[in-house]
Formats: sequence, structure tokens, C-alpha cells
Amino acid sequence: MKVLSRAINKYGPFIAITAIIILGIYVRTIDYRWPYLRNIDSYNFFRAMTDIVENGGVLPSHDDLTWAPTGAARTILGDPFVYIGAYSYNIINFFLPQMQLWEFLIWFPAVLAALMAIPMYFIGKILYDRKAGILAAAFFVFDTAIISRTLGGDPDSDGIVLILPLIIIVLFLYTYKTAEEGLKKKTIIFSLLTGISLGVWIFTWSGYWFVVWLITGFVMLKFFFAFLEAKKIKSAWSKNRLPIFSYVIIMLIFFSMVLPFRGIGAIQSTIIGPISFSSIKSEEGQFPNVYVSVAELQAPGDIRSIVQRTSPISFQSSPLLMLISPFFLMIYALIYLAYSHIRTKKHINSLILLGIWFVGPFLATIVAVRFTILFSAPMAIGAAIILSKLLRLATGEDKSLAG
Repeated sequence: MKVLSRAINKYGPFIAITAIIILGIYVRTIDYRWPYLRNIDSYNFFRAMTDIVENGGVLPSHDDLTWAPTGAARTILGDPFVYIGAYSYNIINFFLPQMQLWEFLIWFPAVLAALMAIPMYFIGKILYDRKAGILAAAFFVFDTAIISRTLGGDPDSDGIVLILPLIIIVLFLYTYKTAEEGLKKKTIIFSLLTGISLGVWIFTWSGYWFVVWLITGFVMLKFFFAFLEAKKIKSAWSKNRLPIFSYVIIMLIFFSMVLPFRGIGAIQSTIIGPISFSSIKSEEGQFPNVYVSVAELQAPGDIRSIVQRTSPISFQSSPLLMLISPFFLMIYALIYLAYSHIRTKKHINSLILLGIWFVGPFLATIVAVRFTILFSAPMAIGAAIILSKLLRLATGEDKSLAG
């Protein structure tokens, strides 16, 4: 029994995450039975990937089928998503030469979405424990809103928009964790990797700035809480000097990758992003603005409507069910983390990161339904933390609520 217990303890998370990935792919492809892709956007990305495959691995600089009759120039780097898709196909095609690109793209979005279980596991593990990591991975991969946007045969960019921020955040958490322990080689390596991934992220989605603000807000609040605790700037600086140094490295790498291609406007967009994103539906400026009428950019309604949209459970028959929704589980997790920190001085990193990650997407969700998918990750992590805590109490691993 001891050998079995040690084996489960050692290999259990690997087995669980592997199972989540396999099931995540399965549920997204189980009913796919058509000899074509699902929607128009999918074909837009399919065409770009085809151009890369047929052009020796490089996206052609001119798109003849956009802005007819003259076409339009493509950006220098293009979209990282289409390169990832095209290069992945070339690798698979080497082993399966009969597979066509559109057939590969039935599986590609499902696999990409299922792989989100890996960074989610590590985020949950760092912020709380391994059980929270496994639960967070499962909650996120099988979130109905996430599944609907990452179905097999629908190679839209939602998959990369969801997984890349998770990768950046987990790299940043490891950067910060190692920096708090002292200057190490790993600290520099994780700082470099975080900066590079953040640089790639800006070319992936126009809402890239939310991750920059999440990281920046975390560093600032961590310093602020250290100052409140010590009442001295010098003491707060001493505790946060190396993490701030790592943050500076991350930002330097980020802007060194961005400025040559996006110019000073990238810095401006990053700074004003939180106060300008709501103008996406403004009727001022260029006319016509189709975003005014796009369904997924409409306001979701009141807070109750937002909670309902982020939950697989309907509250129409019993409003009390709302109290066990992912939204409220997230609230409970924040309350628990705050209480635990007050009593034991633990979990301050988890409290700060989840607090910012909760408030930001919540405000964005008020503006447009589209942004509810950004809400899924922090809710999955929050729900996982509070449920993991309850499991620890039930099994006797924790003796008190504050631990």
C-alpha cells in the first residue's frame, strides 16, 4: 500500500493531466462528421496557413484576396497562430503524407485547447497545491464556453488567444517565485522566457495589454503590501528588489521585440488599453463600424446575467443555485485567501494575482459578451482553490480554515 501511495503521489498529477488532455480532445471531435471546416473565420486562417505551406514556410507579403481589386500588404511577422498551425501541419504531414491541411485543422484546435490543461495545472499548483492544479485544468478545459470556441474543425484564433496568456502567466509565476528565493540562473532564464512569450503575444491578439497590466499590477501591489507591512520604503524595496529586477528584464525584452515592428504606438496602446478597449463599439471615427452590431460584442446585461453566462448551471428555476456557481466559488476563494493571509501571512501572491485577474475580465465582460472567455481562467483557478481547501479539511490534511 505504501508503494502504491508513493506511486500515486508521484505520478498521479501526470496521469490526471494526460487524461484531461485526451478527454478534452475527444469531446471536441466526437461528433465531427463533415468534409469541411465549420465557419468563415476558419477558412480565413486556413487560407493563410495554406499560403505558408505552399510558400516555403513564409507568409507571402501581399494578400491578393483582401481589399479587392488591389489586395493588401501583410504584416512582417504575420499572425503567430497561422505559423504555428502551418508548421505543425508540416511536421504531421511528414509522418502522414496523405493528410490534407483542412483534415489536420479538424484536430488542431481541439489539441491546442486540450493542451491548456498543462499551464493551468502549474498555475494552480504554484498558487495553492497540486489538487488545485488538477481541478483548475479540468474546470478550464471542460468549460462549456471554452469548448464552444475551440471545437474540432474550427481553427479560429481563440485557442492561441486562450493558451498563450496562461503560458506567460505560469512563466512569470516561476520567475517571481525563484526571484523571491534569491538571484539564481533560473530567475534569469524564466525572465527571458517570459519576456519573449510576452513579445510573441502582442502579435497574436489586439487585447494583449491585459496580461502586461496583470503582471505590472501584481508587482506594484506586492511592493505596496510589503510597504504596508514594514512601514518603510527601504524594507519593501529590499524584499522586492530581485522580483522588480526580473520584471524590468521582462519588460525590456518585450519592448525590444515590439518596438522595431510596432513603434512607439505599441507602448501607448499598452498603457491606455484598459481605458480604450470599450471604444471598440464607438460610432465615432471610421464609418461604418461593424463592431456596433456584432452579437458577441453586445453588453451581457446586469451582474446576474454575467454570472449566468459564466456558469453551466441555469438559475432560472432556483436562484439559490447561483451561490455554487463558478463565479461565487471564485468569490469564496478570494475571501478564504484574504482570511488566510490575515491569520497566517500565507497566500499573498495568490490573493493579489487572482484579485487582479478577477476584476480585469469582469470589467471587460460588462462591456461585451466576447470577453467572458477571459473570465474562465481565474474562475477555474478560484473554484479549484476553494474546493481543494475543502478536500484538505475533509481528509484532515488541514486542521483549520486559516491554513
